[in-house]
Amino acid sequence: MGVVGVGKSSGLGQVLISAVNRWFIRRRSLAMSICITGFSSGGAAILPLITLGVSTIGWRDVMLFSGIFMGIIVIPLASFVRHSPERMGIGADLPFVKEGEAGRRPVVVDFTVRQALRTKSYWILFGGSVLRISLWGTISVHSVQMFVWKGMSDEMAGIMFSLMFLMSIPLRLIVGFLGDKFPLQPMMGLGMASASLAVLAMLIVDGNLSVYLFVSLMAIEQGTSSLNWVSLGNFFGRTSFATLMGLISVAFNIGMLISPIYAGIMFDKTGSYSVVLVSFLPIYMTAGVFFLMTRKPKAPISARTPVYGR
Repeated sequence: MGVVGVGKSSGLGQVLISAVNRWFIRRRSLAMSICITGFSSGGAAILPLITLGVSTIGWRDVMLFSGIFMGIIVIPLASFVRHSPERMGIGADLPFVKEGEAGRRPVVVDFTVRQALRTKSYWILFGGSVLRISLWGTISVHSVQMFVWKGMSDEMAGIMFSLMFLMSIPLRLIVGFLGDKFPLQPMMGLGMASASLAVLAMLIVDGNLSVYLFVSLMAIEQGTSSLNWVSLGNFFGRTSFATLMGLISVAFNIGMLISPIYAGIMFDKTGSYSVVLVSFLPIYMTAGVFFLMTRKPKAPISARTPVYGR
């Protein structure tokens, strides 16, 4: 687990998102959504193959072939990733200058870590992100068992879990496109409202219908999840993004460790996920309030860099 954890943290999610943030400003929302859609695509396409492999050839061979796949495909692809457009001699992906503002120069905003930590905006975004992603730890680990608890077969429960990833793919792309044109806060709030409704559906609706509603609503929540990091990039720029994201990641990884254990303990004690779901409802609602409260902070003079030659 230690080896896998180090590899995941150093080479996958956070690093990929940070690389995208360095390359894109004007189309940051769409670019990040496309990147994170890759994660959902993996859940939708590869997870069923892994499940089939474990049931046929065993988990050891599945792990072996997964490692070989990573070595042959992923490592060579990683060699094509470059640090930033500036190091390639390419101009930054700056916003267009609006008509009537031809005399104005675009300004790139890059907070230092210290400057960002002094803003209320960072800590509000920090709180919402940690709450949302911590609960996702339980959803990702316990969803199949939750579906079985509602009366669904093991095989159908696994298919529905994969379907949740599949349904989130077009939603991520749509949200990414809209995020470059409209305010992000309402869409992030919508995601938390959908998660709250998904929890309510599991609590008050019986049978397979509760699972269908849960999957559909959680797909909306996952469709908006990339906006956490889009907001972080929009607010604080590119230079310190990885560090600021890393601080959030430390907190939510602790949450993702604790929340599934809590859910498992409560299920073992009660034979039900009702207590878990009831406790998650106010947390999702609080995260939604945090996201609706987020505002772009005023950048200090030292964090603003006019771009010449445009």
